[in-house]
Amino acid sequence: MKQEVKVTISGIQGQTQGNEQVEVVSVGQMYEKDNNTYVTYDEVVDEGENGLVQAVRNLLKISEDQVEVIKKGPVKSHMVFVPEQTTYTYYSTPAGELEVGIHTRSIDRKKEPHGFSLRLWYDLEMNQTFISSCYVDIAVET
Repeated sequence: MKQEVKVTISGIQGQTQGNEQVEVVSVGQMYEKDNNTYVTYDEVVDEGENGLVQAVRNLLKISEDQVEVIKKGPVKSHMVFVPEQTTYTYYSTPAGELEVGIHTRSIDRKKEPHGFSLRLWYDLEMNQTFISSCYVDIAVET
């Protein structure tokens, strides 16, 4: 059964001064299927060339040993976070496509009174070049 949830995603790329934390808050849907938790939500991105606001459709698939983030729309990707492993994907944007490597250091899960939270710690590389150490916090509230 699907239920409406509040999704808050915040994080930072890099551990140096001057990097700003980014936060997205959205209303979404959560459901369970085949021992996985799925969360869907939309993320508004900058206006396109035609002046219209565009939305990226996001799907979080959370299983016992990994987290997947699938984006569809003007930005497309399928990122897989597996502790102590490096995964690769292509990140497609209107400006072009990038090869992205994600070395997941850890996934911390915490059950909350009205939902759950996750923290993904990972190293990011683009086109086989280290970019930064990153984290993202995901909070899902029912």
